[in-house]
Amino acid sequence: MAGKRIPYGISNYQTIAREGYLYVDKTRFIRVLEENQEPFVFFLRPRRFGKSLFVSLLSNYYDRLQKDQFNEFFTGTDIWKEPTPKKGSYYVLNFDFSGISTTTEEELVESFSRKIQNYLNLFLAKYNIPITLHSHSSPADVLAEFFSLVFTRIDGQIYVIIDEYDHFANELLGFDIQLFHQSLGGNGFIRKWFEVLKEATKTIVGRIFATGVSPITLDSLTSGFSTARDLTRSPRLHEMMGFTESEVDMLIHEALPEEIIFPGMIETLREYYDGYCFSEDCTARLFNSDMVLYYLTSCLDRQKPPEKLLDSNIISDYSKFEKLMRIKTPDQNFSVLSRITSDGFVSANLTETFTLDISFSEDDFISLLFYLGLLTIQESLPGRVQVKTPNYVIHGLYHDFMMQMISREAGLDVQSSVIADAIYQIAYSGKCDKLVSLVEEVLHAFSNRDYIGFDEKYLKILIFAYAHMSTLYLVKSEYEISGGYIDIAFLPREPWHPDYYALFELKYIKSGQSSPEAINKALKDGIEQMTRYGSSPEWAYQKKVKRWVLVFAGDRCVHNREVTP
Repeated sequence: MAGKRIPYGISNYQTIAREGYLYVDKTRFIRVLEENQEPFVFFLRPRRFGKSLFVSLLSNYYDRLQKDQFNEFFTGTDIWKEPTPKKGSYYVLNFDFSGISTTTEEELVESFSRKIQNYLNLFLAKYNIPITLHSHSSPADVLAEFFSLVFTRIDGQIYVIIDEYDHFANELLGFDIQLFHQSLGGNGFIRKWFEVLKEATKTIVGRIFATGVSPITLDSLTSGFSTARDLTRSPRLHEMMGFTESEVDMLIHEALPEEIIFPGMIETLREYYDGYCFSEDCTARLFNSDMVLYYLTSCLDRQKPPEKLLDSNIISDYSKFEKLMRIKTPDQNFSVLSRITSDGFVSANLTETFTLDISFSEDDFISLLFYLGLLTIQESLPGRVQVKTPNYVIHGLYHDFMMQMISREAGLDVQSSVIADAIYQIAYSGKCDKLVSLVEEVLHAFSNRDYIGFDEKYLKILIFAYAHMSTLYLVKSEYEISGGYIDIAFLPREPWHPDYYALFELKYIKSGQSSPEAINKALKDGIEQMTRYGSSPEWAYQKKVKRWVLVFAGDRCVHNREVTP
């Protein structure tokens, strides 16, 4: 029977175990990690992918103080049936490097130092170790003193667990490369802190598990740390974070009452949040766990699907294209984003460690998008991989950003209410005049310039982004049907049921080439294509579908032709 609590936003394993929340069992991966006999592990996944919950799981499993609570916390899980030899055998030292101030170098040092001191003091208090740490000039010195003093006071080894190891570094990338290098370079205070940690693995530190988003700091932090392994793309650990389709299906039926589970809900969630693949050797794809839990929580609260496909917290995490654009080579980065938005995929040799002091290639930028969850592996190529946008919501984020860039360059400030009104006109009046006017505004702003070489690609980006912002439709670019590929399709999406859906065939002719013959040919070709699409089985009997051919010449729409089936 449905009705178990959904753990949306909860990353504390004890809370989930004690308060009856649904739990997607990932405990089998504790066994995989221990059997691998690789004690010092770095594991990367995009934001909001379950990293913090997994490190909380490790803390509760290995902490010697929690040994007597093993049955309470783990009954019914995979690891409960077959515990590992090292269960409950470590002193666990936790760090979380999110929330560190990066405004100035002084604030960064002070904020990082304060974090380190607080976590070390929490450890001493938790295990009742009567040691007082002195104030030091650097975080590395504090950690070194801690290890030297604790070494004589405990009868076991320490398991160091670091969450968001690179959070502050990723923040620096977008606005202060110099401070990034100063902090993590050869003499940087953060690198020196990690050097102390490495040294402690020879004596008191038995295991390390560190999570983060990107390997952009991994090279400098693990230099000389030959036993540390980056297992991000290990096929054995591919499903350790994120949800498989069977896990999402379980969540749906255990969390939601039957009356609000609409037909095809799992297919809808697959469209929105699935598609992630982090290893060329894996075929199963993963759902973003946080996005799925947000959707199900909204369904439970509202008794229907959410109006917005992403909550504000997730949007702020993923909509960081502005900062990414500024890394090293803005023109190159913009070119890559443009191709991804237009085609949905690119190819690259994925970078495993970055050395920003030397260069930042196109492959590096594409790889960074991959680690951030903005691209995912589609297929292997000789010496490279093809990567694509993983799902609908990420594809929409690219379009939203590109529209913002285009509008900014055009000097336009299109209000969201104006966009909503234009899409409403299509949905409930069956007309597209207002949408056409929005596009003409942008074209007019570029009429005397060729900043971005305007073509049909940018028309698609604009129309996709306008419709995506309104949330009324599931919007598809280059939508494949039996008759071919539709430029733009406005398709059904829960919970909305507008009066009309829409198909668009777009043609663009530059002003210097817009002869009457060229315009008429474009219209004729568009009508022929739309007629063929309209006769395909998917749409032949759809009375609510509007079909338009839009021909733009220069900065205006010269033909807005509805095609009837």
